[in-house]
Amino acid sequence: MNIETFSEALTKVYIDNPCRIQATALWKTLEQIGNFHSNFTIEKDEVKSLKLWNKRMLHTFWNTNKNYIDEQDLGQFNMILVHQSQFNDNIKEQFPNKKSYFKLLHNNKDIIDISIPENYYIREVDINTEIQMVSDLICNCYDDIKPNVDEVLKWTKHPVFHNNLWIWIIEKKIEKPVALGIAELDMNIKEGALEWIQVLPSYHGNKLGKVLVIELLKRLEPYADFTIVSGEVDNITNPERLYRSCGFVGDDTWHIMRR
Repeated sequence: MNIETFSEALTKVYIDNPCRIQATALWKTLEQIGNFHSNFTIEKDEVKSLKLWNKRMLHTFWNTNKNYIDEQDLGQFNMILVHQSQFNDNIKEQFPNKKSYFKLLHNNKDIIDISIPENYYIREVDINTEIQMVSDLICNCYDDIKPNVDEVLKWTKHPVFHNNLWIWIIEKKIEKPVALGIAELDMNIKEGALEWIQVLPSYHGNKLGKVLVIELLKRLEPYADFTIVSGEVDNITNPERLYRSCGFVGDDTWHIMRR
């Protein structure tokens, strides 16, 4: 592969280790590269370093020869996105405000079986008529995350949108959605990503979240070589436990650090 651009260099390295190179799905970084400065180095056709930044933040820093961020670099930014392996006391001192996220990976091969409880069934979201319902269900699951209809509609315009990866779990006796799963598929690198796994609080404990995850993995399996998922480390609902129970693995943690 003849690498000529930062996007190509990032893609090559990312495919080899998706959870270590970026905190999110690759397409999200590629889509906003125009908002950043970038550089990379190559030796003997191998990518050796990557850096992506702007005036506000250091987005990506990866180097095969060193696993730390230079003091000069740290001093330039009010915010940095840093992998756990790069985290140290100096960063902690300069950037006291931290929010941490796990990132896990599934090989899309060893997918467990699970039966949906008999009082429920799965169907796809009707994008033409149910965007408001998607917004409402997510809002009812969070105190601090409230995507409106316009924002949800934007998700359907993403290049990784596939309608069959937007699914409800419907409770039969009321014929209303009680859980929602949304995944994305980047066909350029055959990467699946779980974006939203939401179960209304009053329906927790029925394994509906696990049903959503397994169903989406099965829908991704014919097309994606792997699937990633991320979430807040300190979330009281402990989503990491759910994903690990579904076969996701890894020990990568990312920190958003602010001064």
